[in-house]
Amino acid sequence: MTPIELEATDIANLDVVTNPADLRRDIHVFVDYARRYEIKRGHRDNQLPIAHRQRLARLMSDPRIAQVGEDGSARWIEHVDAVCLGLGFVRYDTEGIYAGYTSSSESYPDNYIKWDGTQYERFLDLRIIEQEQRILGIHLKEAGTGASEFFSEGPLSRLDRFDRWGSATGVIPSIPFAKVRMHLLDLLAGCPSGVWFSTQSLIEQLRLRDPWFLIPERVPAAVAARTSRSGRYSNFIERKRGDWGNRDAISDRDPEGFAKVEGRFVERFLEGIPLVLGYTDVAYSKRKETSEIEPSRGLLLAFRVTERLRAALRGEVVAPKITVLPNFEVHVESLFFPAKIDGQLLALGELTQRGVVTVYRLTKAKVAAVMAADPRAGVIDNLKALSGRDLPANVEAELTEWAGHSEKFILYEGFGLLEGRRERAGAEGFVVEAISPNFAVVRSPAGLYQHLEKTEQVPLRIRHSEPVLATPAGVQSRVAPSARAPGESSRKPARIRRIVQTTLCFADAEVHAAFLKVMLDAKCVVPADRQALTVSYGKKLEPLVKECLKKLNEQCPLAVENVEK
Repeated sequence: MTPIELEATDIANLDVVTNPADLRRDIHVFVDYARRYEIKRGHRDNQLPIAHRQRLARLMSDPRIAQVGEDGSARWIEHVDAVCLGLGFVRYDTEGIYAGYTSSSESYPDNYIKWDGTQYERFLDLRIIEQEQRILGIHLKEAGTGASEFFSEGPLSRLDRFDRWGSATGVIPSIPFAKVRMHLLDLLAGCPSGVWFSTQSLIEQLRLRDPWFLIPERVPAAVAARTSRSGRYSNFIERKRGDWGNRDAISDRDPEGFAKVEGRFVERFLEGIPLVLGYTDVAYSKRKETSEIEPSRGLLLAFRVTERLRAALRGEVVAPKITVLPNFEVHVESLFFPAKIDGQLLALGELTQRGVVTVYRLTKAKVAAVMAADPRAGVIDNLKALSGRDLPANVEAELTEWAGHSEKFILYEGFGLLEGRRERAGAEGFVVEAISPNFAVVRSPAGLYQHLEKTEQVPLRIRHSEPVLATPAGVQSRVAPSARAPGESSRKPARIRRIVQTTLCFADAEVHAAFLKVMLDAKCVVPADRQALTVSYGKKLEPLVKECLKKLNEQCPLAVENVEK
């Protein structure tokens, strides 16, 4: 179908609804939560327990959308849960069992959520456009007749639905809903973004130019035989609100039949998949969203298409644009949530803004922690690769200095220290980390002690307190002083350390920065004060500093003055 011309409309008196939540980000929030917590689903309803729903609601991109209702339901979280299951990121039983011959409904005993790290990592490695196609595919796929827009509400839906009575027969099972949804999205992608259009004009254009977009003109013979008397609209009952005794279907000969069936589908489609994925915004009538006739009709009066829809369906999703600024901020510009990049940058800094442009600020503590966890982690090289360009000189210099604060240490709990020759004691099987030939960290201290006794090594077991390591009198140890003998003075000699260092004081900030760059090129990081324009170094570094000053002098003449205090 060629692009259609729709009627622009004014929304001044309408109730405009946009989706403030980011489904793509919330998917990763849910997966991370499932990875960290053991979640047992409901025994009878297979739903997430209320406590987990409440915690997840606080973590979602928009807690207001994800909040748990008074009845305990949380449609947004339930939808995110279903998408994660469809993508294969989590697994749990969805079939259930009948517990006994008299059971009338399924039960889900011991149904725990398990996350699939392999599937998740494969998804993260995909390009953004490929990730989007997979997420869209989950929403388009067939999910049974009862799950179509006619009968099932979406996580953001406001409009009521048709009665499901009789939906397993008639024309409904023959409708290819996945194909219909994709067809409508293609149609919308041809509309200019940011312009509000009348929903009625879209329905009218479909009636005139594409009347069989939903229910095929020629249905299967078996369906035609069943609907020969009741008609193609036999599944759709329009009645006065509350008149449940009325089972009269909409007639094929009704002049408004298309608007009553296909038109209602279009309204409910617009507030379904496109709104959830951020492809459209919608506008409703401000009057009470019920009518004398059910299901309601003509309440979703306008819609507009966003740039996300065109980018996703036309394959125009560009890679995120990443910029590192001299103030240590990293700006990431992307229409779609870049999960892998987000994880990398959150490890290096703090989040300050989310949106189409997301802002992170690099911090010394996080950069040093990354380097401590993996000394081979090339933070600077990784940032250059992400941004596709060199970093600002001051940022690169600071990151190099921060890396010098990433000394790694390991805290052992429940382990012990062994002093003595291990090969004589036969204790190698207990060693976790050998610090020296006579000193090691060992597991199972009690088991090692029994082993040493059996081998007649005459071991001495010392139990240390939490605040300080202790050693009995007369025993020498590398980790604690010997206990004082009776009458021994408790005073220790006062130790004084003399540190001699040289400080260079620069009068010009530009020359100061240039010297630090020369030192950095020489792979030497020294304490520097950028406000006082000073550089301090010890005697061991003096030859290297002199060499760097010589190189700097080739760039700009220097006059070094010795000052004694």
